[in-house]
Amino acid sequence: MTDSSNDTAVREISDLYGRRYRIGETDRALLGRSRSWMLVLPWAAMLAISLFQYGFGAALPTLVVGNGWQLTEAFAVLGVWVVCQAASSPLAGWWYRRVRGRLVAPMLVGAACCLVALLTLAYRTELATVLLGYGVLGGIGAGIVYMTCIACVTEWFPERIAGRVAVVGAAFGYGSIPFVVLAGYRLDAGNRQALLGGTALAVFAVVAACGVLMRKPPRNWWPAQIDPQRWAVDRRLNRSIPHNRPAARPFPPRAAVRSGMLPMMFVVVVLTATMALFDIAYLAGAAYTLGLPALTLVAGIGALAASNGLGRAVTSSLSDRIGRRGTLGLSLLVGGVAQFGLLAAAANDNHAAAVVGFAALAGAGTGAGYSLLVSMVRDWFGDAATVANYGIVYSGKALGGLLGIVLAALVVSTPESVLPFLVAGSLGLFGAALTRWMRQPGLAVVRLPSPLSADRL
Repeated sequence: MTDSSNDTAVREISDLYGRRYRIGETDRALLGRSRSWMLVLPWAAMLAISLFQYGFGAALPTLVVGNGWQLTEAFAVLGVWVVCQAASSPLAGWWYRRVRGRLVAPMLVGAACCLVALLTLAYRTELATVLLGYGVLGGIGAGIVYMTCIACVTEWFPERIAGRVAVVGAAFGYGSIPFVVLAGYRLDAGNRQALLGGTALAVFAVVAACGVLMRKPPRNWWPAQIDPQRWAVDRRLNRSIPHNRPAARPFPPRAAVRSGMLPMMFVVVVLTATMALFDIAYLAGAAYTLGLPALTLVAGIGALAASNGLGRAVTSSLSDRIGRRGTLGLSLLVGGVAQFGLLAAAANDNHAAAVVGFAALAGAGTGAGYSLLVSMVRDWFGDAATVANYGIVYSGKALGGLLGIVLAALVVSTPESVLPFLVAGSLGLFGAALTRWMRQPGLAVVRLPSPLSADRL
């Protein structure tokens, strides 16, 4: 068939794995500009919503004092936000798949929820109101924006999913650093409404503007400058071969669950989120109960957020060379070891250098799993159901986040307790071991052509 807008022949072809590709349309023909815009816009939106997780941790001591809360009540707000943010991901994925072309609807809904959440935090002190406004609406809004941005990038960059998802996902970590510094040093009862209110308007403006401009490509779209049939077999074009084999066949969600591998990925996210939220809540809670200096709190959470983003970038490149599964196991191992390091720092009266160092190690280990799993889901279960399957996997953060916050509450309520650190660290080690049992489902025996024969495709 022919695209009447640019007289370009549009057709679908398949590779030796049976994957379908829509070729013949350039990104500029579809968008009127380079597809790099579909990387920059999701990156900017993720940057805007990043403050909800790490930023809340930095603001927690001030909020507890200003609102007259107990520490456990502040933890409850963070817990509800995490549950709603993660649990909304399958719904956000469903919505994304049904949107045609423009992504303005989900992005504007997400932006509006984020606006209400931050305004609630700025102007209200009642726990029930903040739980509903910030926890529920803020979590849902951030979840919709998060999943829409990840899905958009996976479809516009099908040949570079690992690297491009890492770029966008990393913004969810390091993007919070300016607000972490602001909240740790400047936020107080006198400027709370102005600071949080202004932040709410800025977040809404950025996410809404990005949503107005974001678009989906046609189903199975492939960039015109790359031969997809060569890409499937030629390691000179696709450096991840042979460490990351494409799916043997499409696995829709039910088939992916029956394979046993999707549930294992779900468990990996539970373990990763447990460690990640334990670290955030522990640093925030210790700053309140133990009176840690603002510098230690800001540096610790800032290091956690920064290394979370850096870890995603490094591991995405590493996974092309040693495989997604092996890199995932390594990142879980690093995250688990870091929990024992935080235990040593706590035993040493939370020495600032030790806290910051092990927080950075923990962020690098726990952050990498999310972006790696996007690529693994696509490689193992096929392109067609990547968004749906990853939405299921990512929802494991709801359970893991709650477990992590509970462990942190145990630590700050009984500072001499070492068990929560041991549990968090052991979960990371268990996750690393679990990846050794993960196997790509239904892998057909496909003989890859040599690079020389690939030249003749």
